Amino acid sequence: MEDLNMQRIHELLSRHPGLPQAIGMDKAIRFIRLTASLKRSIIHAQKPGYNQEDAPELLPDCVHEFLGSALDLSDEFVQGCWDTFKRTIWLYDPALHSSAADAKVFHKHAKGHNLASRSLYPPCVTCTNPLCAKDTELLRKTTKAGRKVVLYTLEDGACAAYHYKLVCPACKTTFHNNYSVYNRIRTYYPGVPDAIEVGKHQFVARDVLNMFLNLMLISWTSATNCAEVYNRSLSKSENQPKEWSFSFDLRSEHIWNGISHLAILEHYEREGEILTVPHGFDQKDRLSEPIRKRNKLFEDEGQPEWAHYCEKCVRFTLNDKGEATEMVRAIVSDGITIGHPCCGVAHCTEPLANVKRDRFCPGHQYVLKICAVERCEREVETGYLTCDDPIHRKLEETRKQADLPADLSTDAGPVSDACPQKPDSGIHRVSARFGRRQTHNEQLLVRPCGMIIARTTFYGSETVPQTVAFLKKVFKTPGSMPEFFIYDNCCGVYNHLLAQKDPLLKTVGFPVDAFHYDCKHSRTDIVCREHCNPRLFPELLFKDGTWYFNSSKCEQINVWLGGYHAILREMKAERYEFLLDELIMRKNRALKAKLEKEDVLPSYIPGLRYNS
Repeated sequence: MEDLNMQRIHELLSRHPGLPQAIGMDKAIRFIRLTASLKRSIIHAQKPGYNQEDAPELLPDCVHEFLGSALDLSDEFVQGCWDTFKRTIWLYDPALHSSAADAKVFHKHAKGHNLASRSLYPPCVTCTNPLCAKDTELLRKTTKAGRKVVLYTLEDGACAAYHYKLVCPACKTTFHNNYSVYNRIRTYYPGVPDAIEVGKHQFVARDVLNMFLNLMLISWTSATNCAEVYNRSLSKSENQPKEWSFSFDLRSEHIWNGISHLAILEHYEREGEILTVPHGFDQKDRLSEPIRKRNKLFEDEGQPEWAHYCEKCVRFTLNDKGEATEMVRAIVSDGITIGHPCCGVAHCTEPLANVKRDRFCPGHQYVLKICAVERCEREVETGYLTCDDPIHRKLEETRKQADLPADLSTDAGPVSDACPQKPDSGIHRVSARFGRRQTHNEQLLVRPCGMIIARTTFYGSETVPQTVAFLKKVFKTPGSMPEFFIYDNCCGVYNHLLAQKDPLLKTVGFPVDAFHYDCKHSRTDIVCREHCNPRLFPELLFKDGTWYFNSSKCEQINVWLGGYHAILREMKAERYEFLLDELIMRKNRALKAKLEKEDVLPSYIPGLRYNS
């Protein structure tokens, strides 16, 4: 590249009166960079026979006008800049000015100076501790040398970097890139940082974590496979000097830590709060309490789109003036068989202390001394999970010989008295559970447009009373209960409410979804035919007999959720709920953006908007 000295540059610029005063170093560099990126456009605008080794005297009109607009330069000044820098631009090599090239320079020449092309500092230069009396003093480095770390980025792969920790000389608060520490309390800075600390020597860029979440959201990619994708496709060995004494490979635990921090920090940003946690915990446990709090919030209040409505999930009745006089809302519910390990005692919701090892929660550990066969209350014998009953012992030995998964219940077949006739008490089957129990299903409440507004975990079975309780809990706010509850077992719901003399029957319709009503419900069920036939509710139909609401939307959502079965099935309860809620929230965001493009007016029911 032609190396113009500053005196020669000034001479060339001075040929155009006023140009040296109109252009500074920043604008000159931008002119060179932008014009160099348009070299091919300039070449192909020249006449046939043009020698592409030489820069033309004039820029094409389109390039000339673009540069004038982008840099706020007159036509004369654009030409003056081109006359001055055209040779430099024509020999400009972008590869020599990339961040990767800069990294190589640092690796070669900055080894003894503790310098790198990327350095991570706290976002503040003075103390921000409100208890500090000298909060205007500059922060100081705790050590001359920064801590060697790896920064995982999209554009430059896994980069060598330094992390510098600063300290306030007065109050001794230490400031890191993501947080400050005072009296063993870690206080995160407001907002979400561009790089999130996920380990002692690892930081992951925010856009990389968002990419991983999108991979999980769209293609059910596990954290392990996300790490493999990054290490094989995006990690760049040229940015990884040998002087770093640890691996540059991204691991699944880094991704889980990063996703957890990103989601929690975004949540606190939406809430307008500052995240504080104990400083001494292990990285994997540091966010346990904030995660539990967010899980509880979502359990009690539903998703942020709880009060959503649009023209696909709400039907308005208009008067002669075109004004809305009545609003009809519908909600669809269904369950899907995904879950996490739970206590072996039916319907117990207490989490396991160790999901890999424990069969029972801490409060039910005494059950380990009781025979694993259902309905047997005798104590186990040493070395066995069953009592000394020969049938029970055979059941355990058969399972061991067959090498069946411990999570499955084992069945010994029917057992009855010696009489060949069926006994009055009926024939019962001896079954046992030697391993962990899984939760039964996730129950969803979905708007007919596809917006998931709430979910809950059913531990033992999907029963009508639990479903009704879930519905009432989600819509406990006055005015929020929809006019129609669509469910594949609404006839069971109707019978339950009727037996309870529940006033909900007076304000809510309970139609069975169209598919199950036509294919799965008996035509002789009078209650179902008279009270749960979806065709008996004119609000659900267009004049031509087609359905206004998509009553199968929950089934369609279940197809998406089912893809996470293998990812979720071995998780601890709090991480399971946290990830599931985060993925649902992000799916809802994507759906809302789609509904806005479709111009179906997505919004929130006045007075009911959920603020989180």
